[in-house]
Amino acid sequence: MTATTRITVSLPTDILAAIKAEAGGNVSAYTAKALQAQAVRDAANRLAKWQARQTGMVEDLQALAFDALDELPGGEQ
Repeated sequence: MTATTRITVSLPTDILAAIKAEAGGNVSAYTAKALQAQAVRDAANRLAKWQARQTGMVEDLQALAFDALDELPGGEQ
């Protein structure tokens, strides 16, 4: 079983009512599932940004390599 920690969260009344209606009596489990899903989306967003930076770096390196090849005798076509 996963360890848990009790926290206090303030929510707008209408949102809490909607959660209670959907939670089937277990607001904690519903909230934990929603927060876990958001954490996964946040991590995926960070990964996508990292991958975009890596791709950009690879493209920059390829451009430098092509420029270097162009500078060799007979490299430019």
